[in-house]
Amino acid sequence: MAGLKILFPLFFISIFFSNCDKKVGKAGIVYIPLNCDTITYAKNIKPIIDINCAKSGCHVTGFANGDYTTYQGVYAKVANGTFKLRVFDSPSNPMPQDKGMLPSLQLSILRCWLNNGAPNN
Repeated sequence: MAGLKILFPLFFISIFFSNCDKKVGKAGIVYIPLNCDTITYAKNIKPIIDINCAKSGCHVTGFANGDYTTYQGVYAKVANGTFKLRVFDSPSNPMPQDKGMLPSLQLSILRCWLNNGAPNN
């Protein structure tokens, strides 16, 4: 009977973790599956950029490494590959520099947007 008390919770824990459908990318980044069709620049991407990138001393108007205060500024870095390189593919020198890698959910949202062609929607 005592064995069942131990096995029963372990059974549910194993089911819970076996149903986690997460994908691991470069440098052990965990990507959370999302409905990418619902991701928009205005609703999802701009808030991430504003909080983490387009802030004083970083990617604002006049910043030599890109102005992320507008879609056009962000898209210029997406188009030349710099955005993906620095946000996803440079774990030893990630952006944002002051925080390191973004949280998994934000990375997953950004990845969806990029995979959909980084639309201005």
